[in-house]
Amino acid sequence: MPEEEAFCLLVRLMNHYHLRDMFVQDMPGLHLHLYQFERLLEDLEPALYCHLHRRGVPPQLYATQWFLTLFAYRFPLQLVLRVHDLVLSEGLESAILKFGIVLMQKNAQALLGMNDMTGLTNFLKEKIFDVYIDQAPTATSILESGFFGSSGGIDKEIYRADVLVQDACAIKITSETLALYTAEWELKVKIEKNREAEMESSRSANASLALKVRSLEERIEQSDAEHVQMASELVRTKVLNEELHDKNDSLDCQVVELRKVVERQPEEVEQRLKAEMDRIMTRNLEVQNENRGLEEQMADMEKALVETKMSYAVVCLTLLSSSSSSSSIEDGALIVGKQIQADHETLKQKWNDLRKAIGS
Repeated sequence: MPEEEAFCLLVRLMNHYHLRDMFVQDMPGLHLHLYQFERLLEDLEPALYCHLHRRGVPPQLYATQWFLTLFAYRFPLQLVLRVHDLVLSEGLESAILKFGIVLMQKNAQALLGMNDMTGLTNFLKEKIFDVYIDQAPTATSILESGFFGSSGGIDKEIYRADVLVQDACAIKITSETLALYTAEWELKVKIEKNREAEMESSRSANASLALKVRSLEERIEQSDAEHVQMASELVRTKVLNEELHDKNDSLDCQVVELRKVVERQPEEVEQRLKAEMDRIMTRNLEVQNENRGLEEQMADMEKALVETKMSYAVVCLTLLSSSSSSSSIEDGALIVGKQIQADHETLKQKWNDLRKAIGS
């Protein structure tokens, strides 16, 4: 086939047969055909469907490569050519679903006898088409199957391709059934999208709530730190209050003692004042007595002075009246004068001593 025709065929498959929907983003066509295939398998082969479902072998594990490659991934070329003929004849959707269902039906007993997930998956991927191997090929069957021989290294066996096509065409899949499955799929997709939208909204709400929770946690941590700081301040304040209370008690005791001292102070002052007054009065009496004695001494000294003067006068008169010579008079006057002078000096000394005593 020339390149131009091959490209035109590719364009028609992509657009007219909707092959493009199987390869665009999210592969909506592939998921739709897989859902239709699963529903057909559930309706036509319920036992096999339950068996595979219980073993965890959904169509996504084995039918995905069938539909994406139009059964060219592992299938013999003899069968692939007939599959492509039916695709071009009846359409992509109907052809791939019929071939898929007929292969499952022909291998139902073998699949039901397997319980291992790995064995089931490998069989569905590599040996599902072995049921159509021609065990006793004839020249006619070889010619009709389109066997190319082993020289090309493509097919090693001869397959009953016509039987496969006949079995596939015998599967009755109506457009109403496919439309129903399509509606179910669209509803399921819509529900999933709504669920995803709700989940996205929930994620956004959760993210917002997580931010709020983180903010609240930070505020709680800050509040805890402030609480710890306030508790520490409270403890320090309590300790300081206790210290101040102890100091206050000590000061109260000192005030009480000082009050007692102050209360006792007037009595002590009064007693001291009284004792000092008594001492002063006693001293005053002593000074008065001393003054009195000194006054008496002064009186005696004045009396002695008067007597001395009188004696001096008498001596002078006696000397004047006697008949002694003038020289004797003079000698006697000198002697008397000296004696009087000595007495005067003695009295003067006593007078000075008396003044000093009075002044002190």
